[in-house]
Amino acid sequence: MHPERIYFEKLKQEISGKYRQKNAGISENLGEWNGKTIEGFQNDLQQEVKSAISVRWFYNHIKADNENKIPRTDVLDLLCRYVGYSGWAEFVSKKKEEGIGALVQENNNERLTKKFNTKILMAPVLLIVFLFAGWVIIKRSSDNTYKFCLVDSDTQTPIKNAKIEIKLFMDKESPQTVLCDSNGCFNLNSLPGKVRFVVNAQYYQPDTILRTLPNHSISESIMLKPDDYALMISIFSRSDVQDWEKRKKELNGMFTDDAMIFQVDPVNKRAMEIFNKEEFIGKLIVPLSSLKNIEVIETLYKDKKISALRFIQKEENK
Repeated sequence: MHPERIYFEKLKQEISGKYRQKNAGISENLGEWNGKTIEGFQNDLQQEVKSAISVRWFYNHIKADNENKIPRTDVLDLLCRYVGYSGWAEFVSKKKEEGIGALVQENNNERLTKKFNTKILMAPVLLIVFLFAGWVIIKRSSDNTYKFCLVDSDTQTPIKNAKIEIKLFMDKESPQTVLCDSNGCFNLNSLPGKVRFVVNAQYYQPDTILRTLPNHSISESIMLKPDDYALMISIFSRSDVQDWEKRKKELNGMFTDDAMIFQVDPVNKRAMEIFNKEEFIGKLIVPLSSLKNIEVIETLYKDKKISALRFIQKEENK
């Protein structure tokens, strides 16, 4: 058994205890969690420590019964932060103070005694072959940390302090939603292989990214193209109109003739009112219009013009 396996088992118990505080009906044993429970835990982990683990990782390290290995330290660190520790080193230190180390030594002694009493001798060459094969299997099956950061394609600068939503599509897994941190980055802990994710950032055009993850950790920048029309509409809604005809002409060129514009509830994001192109432009440029302080949340394009737009109207700053 791995010398620190008993600490990992203790960590699993504390993870279960924390998550069951919010979901009392689920099993105490992480190995018995179903797909829906795992997805809920992924979301809770994302909210608590701003990082994610894949379903494949969960099956490899939680459901698989392998006492001879534990996950990578960087993943253990984020799991420890989830249950209130600074990282794996502090967690192990605290457990040793609680006497868990004595149990580890006892288990090691029992294992050494069994090895000493065995009468089966293994040829040195065969032992080397087995050790090498085990190393290859562990090396190939270990997960890596892949870091992706979003960058403005025009300015070549990081997209910081923005709402950026990532929808991950891993092989044989349900889609998973991840939010970027304040630096516009997110980490993915996964096995090597193909991954697809859709990036949605406010005032940037959505993009679908396809990657084949290598067998080592990487850090990569993803370029996003600004959604200039969406940004202009938001700016127009906050500025005084000096030349109505010019503003009307500018807005008219941004939309297709059959464009549909949806004002949505800022809480549940459901449509409250629907405008056609002429209605929306009219309400946006008339001084007494109620459409002010607009925040665009989604745009769809057809022939380089907006064919659909969803927005919320924020309260005016007093």
